[in-house]
Amino acid sequence: MTTMDEFLAVMDDSPFSETPVQVKEFVEGKHYLALPPLSTIQYECVEAMSQIYRREDLYRIMTRREADKYYDKYTKTEVVLKLGKGSGKDFISTIACAYIVYKLLCLKDPSAYFGKPSGDAIDIINVAINAQQAKNVFFKGFKTKIEKSPWFRGKFNAKIESIDFDKAISVYSGHSERESHEGLNIILAVLDEISGFAMDNPSGLEKSKTADAIYNAFRGTVDSRFDLGKVVLLSFPRYDGCFISQKYDQVVASKEMIPKSHTFILNKNEEVEKGSFTIEWEEEHVKSYTYPGVFALCRPTWEVNPTKKIDDFTVAFYTNENDARARFLAQPSAISDAMIGRRDKIESSLIHINPLMDNMQLMPTFMPIKGMKYYMHADLAQKMDRAAVAISHVEKWVAVDYGSGYKTTQPYVVTDAIAYWEPGVGRPIDLKEVKDWIVNIRRLGFDVDLVTFDRWDGGNMQRELIELGFKAETLSVLKKHYDDLVVIMYEDRLRAPSLDILYDELKNLRVVNGKVEHPRSKSGKDLSDALCGSVFNAAARAPRDNDIVVEIHDITTKVKDYSYVNDRPIQITSYDDMREEVEVRML
Repeated sequence: MTTMDEFLAVMDDSPFSETPVQVKEFVEGKHYLALPPLSTIQYECVEAMSQIYRREDLYRIMTRREADKYYDKYTKTEVVLKLGKGSGKDFISTIACAYIVYKLLCLKDPSAYFGKPSGDAIDIINVAINAQQAKNVFFKGFKTKIEKSPWFRGKFNAKIESIDFDKAISVYSGHSERESHEGLNIILAVLDEISGFAMDNPSGLEKSKTADAIYNAFRGTVDSRFDLGKVVLLSFPRYDGCFISQKYDQVVASKEMIPKSHTFILNKNEEVEKGSFTIEWEEEHVKSYTYPGVFALCRPTWEVNPTKKIDDFTVAFYTNENDARARFLAQPSAISDAMIGRRDKIESSLIHINPLMDNMQLMPTFMPIKGMKYYMHADLAQKMDRAAVAISHVEKWVAVDYGSGYKTTQPYVVTDAIAYWEPGVGRPIDLKEVKDWIVNIRRLGFDVDLVTFDRWDGGNMQRELIELGFKAETLSVLKKHYDDLVVIMYEDRLRAPSLDILYDELKNLRVVNGKVEHPRSKSGKDLSDALCGSVFNAAARAPRDNDIVVEIHDITTKVKDYSYVNDRPIQITSYDDMREEVEVRML
């Protein structure tokens, strides 16, 4: 066989109908996307998200050495990108999806290339948090790039939420609020802002739309369809332990930590020492992975997006460094979006024994204080969550000294007890037990001034208690009530039962879209809501005698002194310097 014959034989055996260009040409070339240059990191992310060719076929379009290096570096089945907010994650996603479609269309028969029947569908999907994000962010950007590209002209048909290309290739814009896309032959699933998806399953249904359930569903679909298929996780981390942080930590076996720092200039007209501040961090560089087939990256916004500089975030780091570290450094602290940012304040508030036995019966030593008004709140549930009831009273009134001559009289609240009931398998909570517990409190001589209930089934119990002579109302515990609770805790004006369940709930509370949620806590926030509601009721409703002696309560000068049992405090005798945080909370 002649050299020409050999060449023609190789060409006939080639899976390509068109030799694909490399990523830089595809992104910047006028015949393709005609976009400005990406950063080196952005190009690497696109390559890892779109490499679908076999090693032997890469030999046809690049040198053997280049092909081996490219295949080993970018042939991945899972891509975990923990990148700072504003790093261009959606921009990267649209380019990667366009490039993988381009690569598929350069094949003679994409389906046959992957061992499927000729003409079989190949699907790509981007899954956003909600329908609005899916439509206005990913799909809009992707569609615009395709429509403006000369190369794609005449090769696609755009629909409302998808684009169909030649050779049975389709790109879908999905979202977590929709049922799973069963039946699709997915070669690439991009889970966009995965840490914004729900972490817990409040419904108890197996097919819940949590981050973990959505990931598992698409991971299983891709694995069952294509050996070179990919699942891509994109997000900035919301907090330490959010979904993207968990996945990143799972796949990374070792990493090099490079110390870095930056000094921000607040006012360039002032001397540096009077108008600057410095932050320090460690930049992560992955050295090895827990298992093969993974590409993971953690980088700050300005290292990824070539249009951003670190000084663009001066105000963000100055006003809220913890939040800025999570959003832009992609390195959240444990309290970056915590409802209660100081765990020591949770510890110093939960300090006395809960006066209940295992069966929720009150200890004989638990007796009412003569002349004291008590306030209760019940968070009800039957099947999935706990039901909880807390009872509180105002022990005294204190003059809180914020310094600079500013004082204000505030209640010192004691949460006397918290009762809770848990459902079992096939055994829902008997709400009659909850009602009987509340009634028994009054039988023991407690002057219950008010009982409030959350919305769930509170109406029925309210009516029953009103008929028994109680004053009962509805109270939906909202962020504003938790804000009040935080101020009381920060000012050391709360003493509550030392319960591990309550401690875990409080430390895991997060502010999500203006609401107090528990994305990390499998135990929910039932005891927390009961505590918050009863503390609010006591602080807002307890009468104050104008002749009462007001105790001076200085939160700015003393040092905390805990006694610990099993690493948990059981007594507090003094206070932290919290002037600045309290003043911020009160603004």
